[in-house]
Amino acid sequence: MATMMLGNLLDHAADLERQVARFYAAVRDTSQDNGVRLLTYYLARHCRHQEQGLADLDSEQRRRIRAIEIEHDTPVPAGPALHGLNLPPDAMADTMTGTMLIQAAIGYDTQLTDFYRGILEQPLTDEARRVLETLIRIEERDIVRLEKMLAMHYFEESESEASVTDH
Repeated sequence: MATMMLGNLLDHAADLERQVARFYAAVRDTSQDNGVRLLTYYLARHCRHQEQGLADLDSEQRRRIRAIEIEHDTPVPAGPALHGLNLPPDAMADTMTGTMLIQAAIGYDTQLTDFYRGILEQPLTDEARRVLETLIRIEERDIVRLEKMLAMHYFEESESEASVTDH
């Protein structure tokens, strides 16, 4: 088990949010499918959860939270490759469907939620605990939104139409 500063773990999660946002933006910029373009525009913009979760903290509160040392043994989440998004975005643009992108986003948000929960198992100040609980709520809210998108079956219809026209 390694001792780490909570700030380093938060930085890693924020870097992953930026990496995933860049990935979605690149898919958006190279896809010819208007539905995928619209979805990836949304997905790229929604990757600012940590920024939202820390927005109400002043600089002193952030400093105190970031300085907390914890014994960390929770696996650190990986970037987009974790969810099968391991090709360059331009190579994926023509093969990625909206359903696949939403499922990958749910998987990523779920992993980030699990990551934050793992940190919560460590001894923390009440202030740090509240921040992590806020980050979890933000991720969970996003998962619900994405699951609603899947339940609407918007992409399944356009994807089945695409497979019919391909044959």
